[in-house]
Amino acid sequence: MRALTTQASRALLHGLAVAALFITVGCHDILKVQDPQNFASGSLDNPILWPSLANGAEGDLQLQVSNFAIFTGMLSDELWDSSTWIDWHDVSTGVIRANWATDGAWTGTMNGILRARYSAQASAARFAADMKDTANTSPLMVQVKATDAWADLMLAMGFCEAPPIGGAAAVSDTVMFQNALTKLTATKALALAAHYPKAADQTLVVNWMTAGIARANLMLGNYDAAIAAAQLVPTTFEKDAVYSTNTTAQNNQLFFQGNFGSNRSYTIRGSWYSQIDTVAGFLRDWYSGQLDTRVPLNHDNNNKLGYNLGAGGTIRFFSNGKANSAAAPVAMAKYPEMLLIEAEAYWRKGDNASAVSFLNTNRALASLPAITLPTTGDVSTWVRDAILSERFATLYSEGFRLQDLYRFGLIGTRVGTGRATKLPLSRTELVNNQNIGIGHGKCPAVS
Repeated sequence: MRALTTQASRALLHGLAVAALFITVGCHDILKVQDPQNFASGSLDNPILWPSLANGAEGDLQLQVSNFAIFTGMLSDELWDSSTWIDWHDVSTGVIRANWATDGAWTGTMNGILRARYSAQASAARFAADMKDTANTSPLMVQVKATDAWADLMLAMGFCEAPPIGGAAAVSDTVMFQNALTKLTATKALALAAHYPKAADQTLVVNWMTAGIARANLMLGNYDAAIAAAQLVPTTFEKDAVYSTNTTAQNNQLFFQGNFGSNRSYTIRGSWYSQIDTVAGFLRDWYSGQLDTRVPLNHDNNNKLGYNLGAGGTIRFFSNGKANSAAAPVAMAKYPEMLLIEAEAYWRKGDNASAVSFLNTNRALASLPAITLPTTGDVSTWVRDAILSERFATLYSEGFRLQDLYRFGLIGTRVGTGRATKLPLSRTELVNNQNIGIGHGKCPAVS
């Protein structure tokens, strides 16, 4: 199921112009208008503009999903830099540290997520003031609250610390996961009580929040709660970030930076090359050796146009077939993730058989043969590795791998030692947030 209709997708993207009025990272004045002569803040009291505010906030967040997947992927063993850009190389080699002295490649991504969150919060405040008693039953209020909650979840997944509110001192990723869980739970309650013209729209938001609740609980170690939430998500569920070919700024950057004929700036990391069938154009399944259609990777075997290498001319290049156009959607949450959440939660509880059962349900979706639980050796570690392998394939280039290796403590063994284990605060936040400041970033840890 697609997250949005074409009409809704356009609304999100067109709303970005209005949402831009709410942007100032690291500042308290989140309602500052960029050009007050063209669009006074008071004009936003007009109900005609309210859908654009909500769509713009969510659209701003969605635009960052593909960038988030690239930079977190390059810091993990999923992707690596094949560009000519030093800041991409810094992320890919893991040399970035707290208080990085330049605007690293990840700076724009963190800033964009924070902007979306502040736009959502500012819109929520306006809706509360102008809608009065009807605010908490408005789908628009639910939309901005959902954006606010999901922004915290993304920040927790990718960054070692973040400000919980505008201008505040940074808190750890664990606190951000808890903040996200609180917001997701509250937003789900709002969505259930809201007055939606279409029941399908309400259902999508409720399922999106439920999926987020399952993910956040897993990351926090609340395994029974994670299972309970994941089981509520239907098999047809998928919530996508949507993109457009209208302008480069609205392109899916996974495509724009990672495909033949585009920038060829990142590709799958070399540790996976031995598992790639370069003729068929897929990664081979970790268990059966069959082609795994979940990870399509095209390669210029004949080197007709020089596309066998990335833009830097040294890294063997495989096109990301999962993002096959500038307007290709990227899943923010989907049903297969819920199966993997259940598998991991049962494994954490010591139930290997149930874990493998959920892994096999997930594998069946990709028409791959079932795996068999071994009866000898270190069975628990085998199941853990099976979970990580299934998560890699199912969630490829969707922004999960860094958090997976980080929370399992495997960055050192899977990627290497001496590497940053998460993305640090953006320099913009260090410079402009008076409660953090230059030199006061506290993380990430080093593998």
